[in-house]
Amino acid sequence: MHSKRNVGAIWLVAALLGVLVNSAYAVTTATVEIFDSRALELLERGSELELLAESFEWTEGPVWVKANPEEGGFEKDSLLFSDLPNHRVYRYLPGEGVSVYLEDSGFSNGLLLWQQKKLLLLQSRSRQVALMDAPLAKPESRFEVVASRFDQGRLNSPNDGVLHNSGILFFTDPPYGLKQQLDDPEKDLDFQGVYALHPDGRLQLVDRGILYPNGIALSADERTLYVAASDPEVPAWYAYDVGQDGEVGERRVFYRTDMGEIAAEEAAHGLPDGLKVHSSGIVFATGPGGVWLFDPYGIVLAKIHTPSVAANLEFNGDQSAVYITAHKTLLRMNLKK
Repeated sequence: MHSKRNVGAIWLVAALLGVLVNSAYAVTTATVEIFDSRALELLERGSELELLAESFEWTEGPVWVKANPEEGGFEKDSLLFSDLPNHRVYRYLPGEGVSVYLEDSGFSNGLLLWQQKKLLLLQSRSRQVALMDAPLAKPESRFEVVASRFDQGRLNSPNDGVLHNSGILFFTDPPYGLKQQLDDPEKDLDFQGVYALHPDGRLQLVDRGILYPNGIALSADERTLYVAASDPEVPAWYAYDVGQDGEVGERRVFYRTDMGEIAAEEAAHGLPDGLKVHSSGIVFATGPGGVWLFDPYGIVLAKIHTPSVAANLEFNGDQSAVYITAHKTLLRMNLKK
């Protein structure tokens, strides 16, 4: 979700979608800064971003979906992503372009695959987490709610999530889907949470101490949970130890940005938001200026500077590319395998 305080203005945008442009994979400007040679295992110094499509309103929540026609899935590998203010999910098919996948998405932000068969949507303005009640290859705007309340109050606006192999869904619940955010009269809870939704339906509050929890991801071995905090006063990424059963330990600082040391143009160009973890253990995290690469100990290895605010990202199936949802665009950068 948009990580600036004025995100409420998004909802004032007219609902009409501009003309969608599937570019002929135009190359757009990007600067790759390498701070540690370990980043060169995945990035080329002269790596370029491809502009795949544009003219959205605010792209978010990308998820890679492998072909699975036997289970009601797609015939070909695809990327699904949200255009949150326009209430849609889009599908990008490599080599073919972007098309509308789902109208009336419940104002989805983060998207996930539930048991590799169903689409799970974190529906920001609908204030719920839901499963699409239809096969992946035949989408319909019909949903089964799996979480919408905690302690007698409605959730704020579920944002991003990640699934643990135990079946637990970890997700964040900032105020961004509420028009007045922290001060919205419809806000029931007096905090913003990181939650664990257990397979039996029990909703557990993991952490209520982050003002703007946003992106969330698990390490490759699932022993560390990462959460991005898009608080403009204290922008940071946090980490938690995770047990084999999915139990979560205390929050610790993974990396905290010093906005005073960041160039003004970069500081105004995004805050910690969506993130994913490469199988190598390297964390790809959207933040000020674009995408940051960290090692598992929070050392910055590289930055990919994007031409617009980067909100979230996703790897393709063999991790030969990373897709970036960046404001009104969908971008891609090739990676070394």
